[in-house]
Amino acid sequence: MMFFLGGIFKTIFFIDVLASIPLMLLSFYGIYYAVDRLNLYRYPILLFVGLSLPNFAVWTSIHSKEAVACFFCGVLAVMIIRFLNEDFKIRFIYLIALYFCLLFKPQYLLFIAQALVFLRLIAFFKMGPTATFLLGVIMFTLNLVGVYLLRDLIDTLAQGMYLHFTYKDPEMAKSTRSADPWLEQYGFFKQAPYGMFIAFWGPTVKEMVSKPVQLIAGIESGFLLLLFMLLCYKRLTYFLNKGLFNPRIYFALGIIIVGILFVHYPFGFLNPGSGIRYRANFYLLFLLMLFYLFDMNAISRIIKNKI
Repeated sequence: MMFFLGGIFKTIFFIDVLASIPLMLLSFYGIYYAVDRLNLYRYPILLFVGLSLPNFAVWTSIHSKEAVACFFCGVLAVMIIRFLNEDFKIRFIYLIALYFCLLFKPQYLLFIAQALVFLRLIAFFKMGPTATFLLGVIMFTLNLVGVYLLRDLIDTLAQGMYLHFTYKDPEMAKSTRSADPWLEQYGFFKQAPYGMFIAFWGPTVKEMVSKPVQLIAGIESGFLLLLFMLLCYKRLTYFLNKGLFNPRIYFALGIIIVGILFVHYPFGFLNPGSGIRYRANFYLLFLLMLFYLFDMNAISRIIKNKI
């Protein structure tokens, strides 16, 4: 699909830069849709900083899968937050975004769909905090059981991932790290906590010291992590001060964040450049969900319910 559309756009616009405009506009609309529906104009500085990180801006501004993901992540973030506010009306644009997510990133949809079902069940059965907490624990447990039952298949597939980073073609992605941790039985799972972090972060300290380009990427990742911590800080301090815990919110967002980081891990572990590029696929979704945590009361009050 991407090659086909790219060929059409190149035929029409002739120049590569101009041929990137259609998907750039699509990604822009995903950002606009979320910012407008969630009324995030109240945070211009945080919003500008969050959306101006170089790697995110570059990969979502060209003819790329990341540009398409930027669109559907913006729409799905609004859908998730509306579900959190018990607005379960299904808009047509949601169906488009869900279809694109299924087409381009079905592994993300696995966890997004779980969160949406989780929120709908809570509302349908009018669950209280205790029942909601138990349902959240059950869903997390089912995920762990599913991974356990498929552990041999996942382990074999992880070992095969190394082949995708060892092309002879110099223009294709190459692994800059050893796959040895995955070659021992269940090494993929033993390495998962560190792997999930480094696949999201990108370059290691050694790589940042040895390569200036990697240093820039590392600085960006550090800044990104600080931004995410800032967006979580207000909600975490409120939770600690008030002693209040809303299992509906934290389980729903936790399923999505932990699940996506887990499926991102094999794609970003062997190559820091790949990790940073593929991070752009879900970055907007994470950013918007953390904005909601930052000021969920205000967003809940003034969220726009138009299409």
